[in-house]
Amino acid sequence: MVMLRFFSVVLVALCCVAADPTWNPADAVKEAEQDIRSGHIKFYWAGSVASFPVGVPFDVAKNYPKANAGIGCVTNDIPLRERQQEYARRYNEKMFAYVSQKH
Repeated sequence: MVMLRFFSVVLVALCCVAADPTWNPADAVKEAEQDIRSGHIKFYWAGSVASFPVGVPFDVAKNYPKANAGIGCVTNDIPLRERQQEYARRYNEKMFAYVSQKH
């Protein structure tokens, strides 16, 4: 029974890790295009004390679901934060262009 619990915890942990984006900015536009095709409109937000939608107007982004690109976390991993922000900027720009054109 203990072994089953252990493997269950490991499986859940692996699923959670696998679900996180790689934060490779080169993949951001591709993800945005996939989300547009599937009708899953969202904007990435970032920031530690006060979060903000990266690269798009607040008034537009607040009307859609938030995606986390480093919200509220304090970290010393500056390269990670830079990748997250660049990924969010590229993704949001593509999504904003779609939303602006649609409405």
